[in-house]
Amino acid sequence: MLSCPIAQLENAGACLPNASTPAATSHAGTRNAPCAARTPWAHQSESAENTLLQESFSGTPHTSLALPPTRYTPAAPALRAVFAARAAGVPLTVRDVSPDMMEAIRQQWGLVQHALQPVTELHVAAWLKKLSQLVTNPPGAETAASQCRAIFEVCGDIPSGAWGRDARLAWARQPPRNGYPTGARWPSPNELRTLLLPFAETIRRDAEGCRALLRLHPQSDATLQSTTSQTTASQTHATPPIH
Repeated sequence: MLSCPIAQLENAGACLPNASTPAATSHAGTRNAPCAARTPWAHQSESAENTLLQESFSGTPHTSLALPPTRYTPAAPALRAVFAARAAGVPLTVRDVSPDMMEAIRQQWGLVQHALQPVTELHVAAWLKKLSQLVTNPPGAETAASQCRAIFEVCGDIPSGAWGRDARLAWARQPPRNGYPTGARWPSPNELRTLLLPFAETIRRDAEGCRALLRLHPQSDATLQSTTSQTTASQTHATPPIH
């Protein structure tokens, strides 16, 4: 069984401050993301990488990485209704969006940008560490790193905001299927990706809704363009990935 959780992993599934590559890219793009956004040990050997990953998963005391919270709060019902109207083709103008709602959209846009950051192997390990406490057959220390790598290989395109407490509880609360205690058992990579996808789609849907409505306002549109330019520049000048 795994040892007790460490305080540094309390906010598991979070995005490192230096992660600047949008997670709306493909899985291949995530794996080829800048080193600072992908793994904090990119310049270390594979052996050292495995050690850090295993320590993060098992909760080794000297692991000292603090992960800020990134649990995404979906848009409020009023915003979702406006997003849905826009997606359904209802013509909207700036007059249809009150100043208060426009401010709420700007705030939601900030949350979305944070939640869309790519997840890293270390974050996945931290998230899985907490999941291991909710199931009856977590992997042992000798297989923790390989289990994490397999899940990251399949789920690496899921943005960091989807890897929160709600997703863990969603797995643990699943009822038995054909007599098999699904929620009480360790997930396969594909099973976990299937569970995480709705959380990711909520973030991406909110992002598209915010983006479309912010463009109704000239000042907000300028902010969007500035954000896009900064992201593109950070990708262009990023350190080449380690394969």
